[in-house]
Amino acid sequence: MKNLNLNLVTTFYTVVKNNSFSQAADELVLSKSVVSKQIRQLENELQCTLIQRTTRTLSLTEQGKYLYERYSKILDDIKEAHDVIDQRNETLSGSLKIRFPIVLEHDLNLVQKIASFAQTYPTVELEIIYGYTLDDLVSNGIDLAFHIGAIPDSSFRCRKIKDIGTKVIASPRYLKENGIPIIPSDLKVHRCMNYRSCLTKDKWRFNYVDKPHEFVELNSTIRSDSEAMLVEMAKNGVGVSCALDFLVDDYIEREELVSLLCDYTWSTELYVVYPSAVVASHKVRTFIDHLLQ
Repeated sequence: MKNLNLNLVTTFYTVVKNNSFSQAADELVLSKSVVSKQIRQLENELQCTLIQRTTRTLSLTEQGKYLYERYSKILDDIKEAHDVIDQRNETLSGSLKIRFPIVLEHDLNLVQKIASFAQTYPTVELEIIYGYTLDDLVSNGIDLAFHIGAIPDSSFRCRKIKDIGTKVIASPRYLKENGIPIIPSDLKVHRCMNYRSCLTKDKWRFNYVDKPHEFVELNSTIRSDSEAMLVEMAKNGVGVSCALDFLVDDYIEREELVSLLCDYTWSTELYVVYPSAVVASHKVRTFIDHLLQ
């Protein structure tokens, strides 16, 4: 057998990881035909079929499964070796792939810290992808993900970045026309607008002094995947909405919105998350430390 060609190894690993020739080509910045050619070259050198192809799916042969497991370890060792060198040289390099809930683009303090990281470590390539799910971090090569709220799966490691307040808001005009809710249950007679990605859906959680919390079930007449859009609709007097504090604090200060039920509103947390099976790289640890400074 010829000497190990790491380009072919990397191509094979990337195709299997993405379960796609096209996505592997995009990640490797190669044409799909080159990726296919490299897989055939590897199969010819090994004199066996590694990937069984159909028009829609890919599946690994027994030899392919074995090699993917072994190649994964080899590439992890290479990454770890580079990581050690980076730490010894006190430098960072390579790419950092981050999944980022779209609502956080309105958190200017957080965005400024990410920009500061990019300026401090210009040799790190940042790739920021919008999304909320944590299910496919490994398969999509995500180094870390931001997550708002409780972590749903114990297979993740996480670091808490900060607390985020939640506020119930409406415009002065809406409140003048419809009255001011004094206790959470008063919301049942108001036009409420709900953020569809919220885990509680049409139930808002409120805290009480004499009991842990209460969920108020709402008849939400407007739902959206964009919390920022709901804030704008609230500003225009459409109804009552619930939003994270960084979205509404400036509007409240300018009296364009009113914060309601302040004695009952709750807070949530912002985490950065990465798979527990992966040792956090020097880049990931440095990025998190930079956010926490």
